[in-house]
Amino acid sequence: MNSTRFMVMFSLAVVSSMAAFVVHLALRHQNIAIGYEVERERNEALRLRAQINAVRLELAARRSPAALEIIGRNDLGMVEPDRVPTLVVNGSTRPARASGRPR
Repeated sequence: MNSTRFMVMFSLAVVSSMAAFVVHLALRHQNIAIGYEVERERNEALRLRAQINAVRLELAARRSPAALEIIGRNDLGMVEPDRVPTLVVNGSTRPARASGRPR
């Protein structure tokens, strides 16, 4: 009876130690997998931060006065107010005087 009880306890100890080892390996594997996932997400966050900075720089460059002037002139056909060409239809070649004595 004593040897049977020893064998049962020994078998139970071996099985429980094997189960603990398997659980340890599973947790270690899961820990390593989570570490790789965290590293991938950190790299993705760094890439997105760099992309956000690039977009901010591009936005600032497009909002600069020189860039707005180029877009207005080339794409929209705008001119500065003092450089607007004036066309006189059915008029004389000389513009009339705005003040002074009439001719």
